[in-house]
Amino acid sequence: MDFDIYFERILNYYNAPTIRELSEKINISASTISAWNQRKSITILKKKCRELGIYNEIFGDLNSKINVHTNSGQIAGTVQGKQEQKINYKEEEYIIPETILDDINILFKLAIENQKEDDLIDLIDEFIFNTKKELRKK
Repeated sequence: MDFDIYFERILNYYNAPTIRELSEKINISASTISAWNQRKSITILKKKCRELGIYNEIFGDLNSKINVHTNSGQIAGTVQGKQEQKINYKEEEYIIPETILDDINILFKLAIENQKEDDLIDLIDEFIFNTKKELRKK
């Protein structure tokens, strides 16, 4: 997990451009928040987000998953009933945590901003291919 991504999400959630402003909004000293930032402590971020009631907004709902079911060569993915997408593929069932999807979205956004989306897709394809090859050896 990348601490900086989640820390940025907290700043954005509270519309606080600085640690000082964030500290005022959540009633925690700026020096304490700076210490979390210096240590890159995701554990404390998660704990505080739970206490503040914003865990799902920052880290994603761990209960939110994408369920993918096989249907004669096609799979239909549903995200908590909010979206349905049909993809040609053939596997049984996958459960992808929303936090993983958030990370992938952030990665693609950065790739697009830097005009590297084709490179990213190639890397992902290569990773999947190599992973499947390794798993078949076992």
